[in-house]
Amino acid sequence: MDIDELKDEFRRRFKCPPKYIVRCPGRVNLIGEHIDYSGYGVLPMAISASTYVLVAGRDDASEIAFLNTNSTYK
Repeated sequence: MDIDELKDEFRRRFKCPPKYIVRCPGRVNLIGEHIDYSGYGVLPMAISASTYVLVAGRDDASEIAFLNTNSTYK
């Protein structure tokens, strides 16, 4: 899905536009998997796949809803 499709889906499900849109680009480690948190060097590379988070507030603030657009994960 592109960002416009995500915004449309958000509006369809929540009946309002998203207030915030956050993109987290994916990455792969070419060298050094699972050693960066121990202080060792790694060689990461960004990839085109990304995770997006779209957020809007609620007037009553009584509930938080999380929905996934990837049908693989329910």
